[in-house]
Amino acid sequence: MPTIAENTTATATACGAMSDANFGRPTVSTTVDPDILSGHRGYNWEFAAGIQHEILPRVSIDVSYFRRWYGDFTVTDNRAVAPADYSPFSIVAPSDSRLPNGGGYTVSGVYDLNPNKVGQIDNYFTQAAAYGQQYEHWNGFDVVLNARPRGGVLLQGGLSTGTTMTDNCEVVTKVDNPSPLYCHQQTNRMGQTQVKLVGAYLVPRVDVQVSGTLQSVPGPVILANYVVANALVQPSLGRPLSGNAANVTVNVVEPGTMYGERLNQLDFRFSKILKYARTRTSLNLDLYNALNASTVLTQNNSYAVWQQPQTILLARFAKISVQFDF
Repeated sequence: MPTIAENTTATATACGAMSDANFGRPTVSTTVDPDILSGHRGYNWEFAAGIQHEILPRVSIDVSYFRRWYGDFTVTDNRAVAPADYSPFSIVAPSDSRLPNGGGYTVSGVYDLNPNKVGQIDNYFTQAAAYGQQYEHWNGFDVVLNARPRGGVLLQGGLSTGTTMTDNCEVVTKVDNPSPLYCHQQTNRMGQTQVKLVGAYLVPRVDVQVSGTLQSVPGPVILANYVVANALVQPSLGRPLSGNAANVTVNVVEPGTMYGERLNQLDFRFSKILKYARTRTSLNLDLYNALNASTVLTQNNSYAVWQQPQTILLARFAKISVQFDF
């Protein structure tokens, strides 16, 4: 009768190396840099500048600029393997009219760990600065218009736009997996632009206030996580995927370049105001999503069911409420 050790050896030979050779053993697989424990933490700084100007009587405009930057990034490096222990390969994106340029393009910069290093784990959690420079910046503008003409009218609206840049290319090429795929990302400005408007009018004599809001905000970021079979990887890699992996998942859409449908939502409120002595009562009728839009709020980024809606905007509905102030 074979021993437990012999059975274990036979199973490992048939199934290949485990992804973590330390699994089930009383060992520490991650070591934390003492500098992080002593107080080095992530931070962010923000610079803002703005100007306000009256362009007409009771009408003003605000223009503001913002810049925010981050620092003290961290990284987890598997010291048991080195960048040289990975082999690069490329894959071809599927042909699809929904993909950039109809798909069919080559995605390079994907890496696979060499089979002789599978299962070797010695993670070290430390500052990214030990490997190179890493950046994250936000640059944005706000433009807001305020108008308070006579006659119980209030109008306010504006837009907010900007871009985010992240870059860790200098770091990822020096840690265990050196894949530079999407290490530099720049968001699309139009994909980050928001427009919001609000207005209110008090109808004289009948004391009925009519107000509404209109917002247009970006849709969800679109990714395309494509599951690539081993047979499609081998021609580029020159060998099967390590660890007896049957496939590998690769995002074939650069983050920050594709967005879903914008959310355009219109809401209204009608309020009848009743005053008695020092009290004030408002009888409110709220109408949400007045145009009954069915915009997709979140969607599936797995290419097998790509862009299938997961949640959509609630259908138009009304709410009645009473507010009593005394």
